[in-house]
Amino acid sequence: MIDLHMHTTYSDGTESCSTVLKKCKEKNLDFISITDHNTALVYEELEDKNISSLFNGHIIPGIELNTKALNIPIEILGYGIDYKKMNQLVKNVYIPAEERNKIEVKRLYDKCINAGIILDKNCLENYSPDMFASTFFHKEITKHEENKKILSEEAWNSSKIFYRQYMSDPKTKLYVEMDDFVPDFETASNLVRMAGGLVFIPHIYEYKKNSEPILEHILQNYKIDGIECYYTTFTEDQHERLLNICKEHNLFISGGSDFHGTIKPDVDIGCGYGNMQIPNEILDSWKNKVKFFK
Repeated sequence: MIDLHMHTTYSDGTESCSTVLKKCKEKNLDFISITDHNTALVYEELEDKNISSLFNGHIIPGIELNTKALNIPIEILGYGIDYKKMNQLVKNVYIPAEERNKIEVKRLYDKCINAGIILDKNCLENYSPDMFASTFFHKEITKHEENKKILSEEAWNSSKIFYRQYMSDPKTKLYVEMDDFVPDFETASNLVRMAGGLVFIPHIYEYKKNSEPILEHILQNYKIDGIECYYTTFTEDQHERLLNICKEHNLFISGGSDFHGTIKPDVDIGCGYGNMQIPNEILDSWKNKVKFFK
């Protein structure tokens, strides 16, 4: 079995590289990829044999990059990258995570005030730059029942959905402009290719009502190598639709849990919510096109 989508403390995961590798070994996974956001520094840690030996399967160097399509923030996955080259490339395009967080917090605060959202006085004094703006403001907004009339029930109950439905949607009052620090799709995908990797579209249905327009736009306008067809939250219909799209467009197939540790406590490595199984066979068509870490 495989899991090609997981995060460590090098980005927004809560588990160390060592802990993630131990979990992968416990799950008897054969192929994995750690795909931290906008960094591949975890692979420099893996150069330590004492660390990499904690997992006895195969590792494909990977990364998840923030980008945009139709002016909506999305992500791409890069597989088989030269991680040292990638780490140099991202420094030229992406600002440090804490700096980005601070910018987003300031912009979202202004949007909240303009939208008439009730917040605690001086709430920004409680903010720490290692926190995502969506996580921080979701907590602040939901302190006040009066704000329920502004958010959907889904977004009220989930900071992740709040991010996708409001912060990332240009049609809402809480949309946060990111053009000055999030590269366009072509720029981000070119970084992956410059580092020798393949470009995949992950968790397309996480973008909710924008999912189909985004996917169609990408398929019509950009070169990609594959789609993540196995994902923790996908329904069987979504899974089958993506498999058919890959067949129609001659694209590779990937899959992963999107493990983050305690940030997503119900999502486990290798199995998502518990019943996801990703077969090794999906790698047969492209594993010889990427460089393995080991």
